[in-house]
Amino acid sequence: MFLYQSLLWFLPVLGIVLLIHLINMFRHRRVEWAAIEFLLASYKRSRTRILMQQLLLLLLRMLVIAVAIFMFAQPRFEGFLGDLLGGKPSHHIILLDDSYSMNDRNTTQGGNAIFDDAIGVIKQIIDNAAKNNGNDKLTLIRYSKTYAINHGATPDFAEINLNEEGIQNVRDMIKSLYPSQGAFEPSEMFDPAITFVRQSVTRSKPVVYFISDFRSANWQNHAEVLKKISEIRTLGGAVRMIRAVDDERANIGITSMQLVDGIHAADVEMLVDAGIMNYGHDDADNVHVSVFVDDVAQTGVTIPRVKAGEPLNPPLRFPVRFADAGKHRVEIKLQPDAIADDNSRMLVVNVPAAVEILLITPDRRTSQFDPAQFVRIALAPSSIKSGIRTRTESPAFLAANPLKQYGAIFLLEAVQLEQTAIKALEEYVTNGGGVAIFTGADSNIDFVRTTLYNGGKGIFPFEPIAVSQLEPDLLTNKPDINVAAKHPVFRLFSEGDSPLLAGVKIEKYLAVTLQKNQNDQNDQNNQNDQKNENINILVNLRNGQPLVVEKNFGNGKTITFLTSVTPVWNNWGKGNPSFVIVLLELAASLADVSRETDQLLVGNSIPLSVDSAFFEPKAEVKIPARENVSEGAVMKIDLTNNDEGMAKGIFDKTDVAGFYEIKLQAHAETKEKNIELYAVNVQAKEGDTKLAELSELANLIKSVNASLESAAGFSTSFDFKSNASWSDIFLYLIILLMMAETFLAGRIIPPNKRN
Repeated sequence: MFLYQSLLWFLPVLGIVLLIHLINMFRHRRVEWAAIEFLLASYKRSRTRILMQQLLLLLLRMLVIAVAIFMFAQPRFEGFLGDLLGGKPSHHIILLDDSYSMNDRNTTQGGNAIFDDAIGVIKQIIDNAAKNNGNDKLTLIRYSKTYAINHGATPDFAEINLNEEGIQNVRDMIKSLYPSQGAFEPSEMFDPAITFVRQSVTRSKPVVYFISDFRSANWQNHAEVLKKISEIRTLGGAVRMIRAVDDERANIGITSMQLVDGIHAADVEMLVDAGIMNYGHDDADNVHVSVFVDDVAQTGVTIPRVKAGEPLNPPLRFPVRFADAGKHRVEIKLQPDAIADDNSRMLVVNVPAAVEILLITPDRRTSQFDPAQFVRIALAPSSIKSGIRTRTESPAFLAANPLKQYGAIFLLEAVQLEQTAIKALEEYVTNGGGVAIFTGADSNIDFVRTTLYNGGKGIFPFEPIAVSQLEPDLLTNKPDINVAAKHPVFRLFSEGDSPLLAGVKIEKYLAVTLQKNQNDQNDQNNQNDQKNENINILVNLRNGQPLVVEKNFGNGKTITFLTSVTPVWNNWGKGNPSFVIVLLELAASLADVSRETDQLLVGNSIPLSVDSAFFEPKAEVKIPARENVSEGAVMKIDLTNNDEGMAKGIFDKTDVAGFYEIKLQAHAETKEKNIELYAVNVQAKEGDTKLAELSELANLIKSVNASLESAAGFSTSFDFKSNASWSDIFLYLIILLMMAETFLAGRIIPPNKRN
């Protein structure tokens, strides 16, 4: 058979060659001449040879035209002859990029999504395959399905026969395709393609089509992609890289959204930071951002300018307030642009009624001042709603009660603790809790050194030496304290001299050892504590000694004040407004800000774990709407009971960005109910519209013997190596035939007639 059978209708042209030959034979004029008799006698002797030469010349001329027609008609061979001559049916393996950047609008192609242009390439491939009498096969692999296929799932089409029915099935299926909201690595997509090439290369000619937008962000690490293309070529497959996008377009995307550290409680204003990136080449002016809280539109924000190629700096900050405790939704949206999927971002905030702060005070104190009272008045004054609720307990409380519920713990006067209480406190910090330590007149230095510091292994930052006096500075009148590092606790005092902090007078402090004795070679803890990466000095005294120190401990941290919280060693708490500000910021910094639900990306799994004593081992998941997914669609999943009395499961159908509501069903005899809420967002980097540099990309792809084409200029005329090789053979044959024709014509035509 032939790819372009209609060209065979030109074969009757061969008759024209025959007709011209016959006309030339009969157009000679008779001339009577005596000497001709001699020539006729010679002619009769060589007539047979001349006739054979003329017939051979006629055949050569007819063959030249016939071979030229066959070359353009592109013959294909089937069965044993097809295998022998290299004309196997083709296996079209299509790798379709359906990441959300493919939703970009292709302006030179009429403003349609470039994904539609990618679908157009697939249509051309199957239309071309339709001419092969159903012998070709097709495999279609989408980016969004690659992970599942690599773990045993079946592609949309796997080696489907491209007969009339198969082609119609493909056409019907691709009509319903649209870009996913995922972001994927190109190299991952070639793994299933390699498998299909390996399986089919003995019975067909595999051609891999990689249809993508070739964004620069996805081609930073191209070595793995080139390696896999090279493997396909080694196996005997062809690779065609098809770029579906024509040019870069301006796009602004929301890259992040998170709560600012602070007190997160009901009816207390909180701050949210949103990262916004301008991926375009030009500055964007008057960018409007809409804010929604629990699906109710709030006052929008207009950003005067977002510079080209840069993130908004500082990030967009806006306030939110929730009247009730519980889980709440926050969503922000940008005005429409080239790519829609990164124009919104979602956040789930789990708001408590109040942040619980546990105050631990000594059972007995020598001072007339109650340290807990000073902290309570600063953190939770009766006249102001701060969102903080304090609870004062003795040291024994730490070992006897769970501590997870407390946002922070204040250890006042570095109170002496039992070993069980110290263990409970360290476990609390290790698991992400925050502890504030204040020293004072009732602090036992030996206890602090041996247990809280514990050779540098405890929650206390430095080894204590003794209570020291800060001598007055009568000459220079420098402030007693100096903010040494930027930190949320002292963010209002970090820049320049603060008149509020200048009024703080420190009389006594707990001196500490900053550096071990460098000559003690046997001391395994011999190191400069000040250079410990887990320790950060926030405030210094004017004599260089630290006053406030932060230490990271496990997943949590401690902030230690080497002076008292009461006006025994200082005057800080005697009406200085900075005292209240610092304590509020201290509570906010230490409080557990992980109350917001973990932010998930499209494709991430949601782990579920419930107590089997209260809930049934099943859940209902309400998924967000998008295109062909109806609003409020519900999926049911079964959980598995384990030996620990828990029912666990995983929901992995997070293919759409939005809010996922998971309802757990309580036992009939209980009134317990639980609704989990998760925010799933798109991966920000996929919104980067910068394209890989074309010439560099072409050279890379050419280095592994693959081709780079555009969707607009895509052609299926010479897809197959067998066709190309036979076309070359026909071309060479035409050249040989014409050379033979020229040689033979020179032998037959007399020299005086050749011109």
